[in-house]
Amino acid sequence: MTAANDAIKLLFGVCLYHFYILQYFEEVPKHHSRFRMQQVSDKLHKVSLGKAGAQSSTVSVYLVTWNVGATGPPKDLVELLDLKAKQLPDIYGIGFQEMDPSDGDDKDNQWTSRLTDVLGQMNYVRIKVVRMQAISLQVFVRRPLLLNVTSIESEYSKAGMGGWWGNKGGVSVRFDVGGVNLIIVNTHLAAHMENMAERIEDFNTVLKTQRFRDPDVENILDHDYVFWMGDLNCRLEGISRDRAVELTQQNRLEELFKLDQLKQAQQEGLMLVDFQEGPLNFKPTYKFDKDTDVYDTSEKQRVPAWCDRILWRAHTDLDGLKVQQRKYFSPAYSRGDHKPVTATFLVNVFNEEAYPFVTFDVISKWKYGVDAKFHYSVRKGIEPDTSPWDWIALLPATFKHLDDYKIYVYGKNNAEDIKGGVTLEFSGNDLKVPPGKYQLGYISKHKNWLRGLSNEFEVVA
Repeated sequence: MTAANDAIKLLFGVCLYHFYILQYFEEVPKHHSRFRMQQVSDKLHKVSLGKAGAQSSTVSVYLVTWNVGATGPPKDLVELLDLKAKQLPDIYGIGFQEMDPSDGDDKDNQWTSRLTDVLGQMNYVRIKVVRMQAISLQVFVRRPLLLNVTSIESEYSKAGMGGWWGNKGGVSVRFDVGGVNLIIVNTHLAAHMENMAERIEDFNTVLKTQRFRDPDVENILDHDYVFWMGDLNCRLEGISRDRAVELTQQNRLEELFKLDQLKQAQQEGLMLVDFQEGPLNFKPTYKFDKDTDVYDTSEKQRVPAWCDRILWRAHTDLDGLKVQQRKYFSPAYSRGDHKPVTATFLVNVFNEEAYPFVTFDVISKWKYGVDAKFHYSVRKGIEPDTSPWDWIALLPATFKHLDDYKIYVYGKNNAEDIKGGVTLEFSGNDLKVPPGKYQLGYISKHKNWLRGLSNEFEVVA
């Protein structure tokens, strides 16, 4: 009976495997190609990429993926964030898997609080954080780049228990910067050596279920740049734990890489098709005895593997789209049973100066407890239009995220149609904030992103 049961399970697994492969090839690319063709046409019209001499510049992106095994952050984050680099990145995208589910929510947890504090001191602002149970992704941007980053949006996809549970699946953050759009996807796929078919299923669930409100994109693959990372849980097949450890210690990593399930799936066109990955010049990042550098010595004797990966895809249908990977690395942390993986990229963008949707008149000085008026104007023809639920926040000049506001007022509906702009007021009863330097930020209710920022000014006693 055991052999018969095993045969039935194997047959079921093979059928499931091919079912999801067919779903992937029959449903995603067809839809994607139609929409992408229209997107390319619109973008060519907008930024005139077809003209000779179109200028471009680069934005640096630093990505982190780490299965933290329900542990909190280490005291020292310097190596994880490469804070001693000669030039820090423009954008950080930091993804975690297996966060402690009892540790707060998406924003109020040890990791998010610590990263926001550390990077805030380095002049970064957190523009988005999304969390689905134990899977989290947060994005930080250099303060001078804030108004260049627009149309910020997040999504999540549950893949555990047939889509009912969020222990597996993925979260994403997408945005526009410098005339291109970019998405970062952080996933945690099905575990165990024998479950490659389920990993492909989880991947396709994320790919097919995430939809976006931005008019330029509908799904993940519509983006100009796609970065896909996480604990993909792909293993090394056909090798024992001891032999894999031996080859790792001898630094014969190429021999191990030939056994990698993810690379095999890519070559067969089953998963992450057309995505690229840098050389795996670091040792397998899984599985270690907890909080050590020793590969699994438990009874299960799990085979070391590169479960934790960062890949990318750039569309080739637009001239000028290009990704350069500068670094692919596994920092030396002994926390949980995985090692973190980081990558640094330069991505081409088209030279678009920040041109805020909302412009504030210069503010000189406000006085504590005294009514304070301000004036702003709104550009026409930029979607979405203003809303009565948009809000103008009084932010400390060193704000680390938009929730740092002290007080706020709601904006005017259809302000773009008001000749001469809009004048609003903070009441003196509300303007009882600590003296210091502040800015006004115009925040869209549509996606809760910053669409205008005033000059720095003082509130005095």
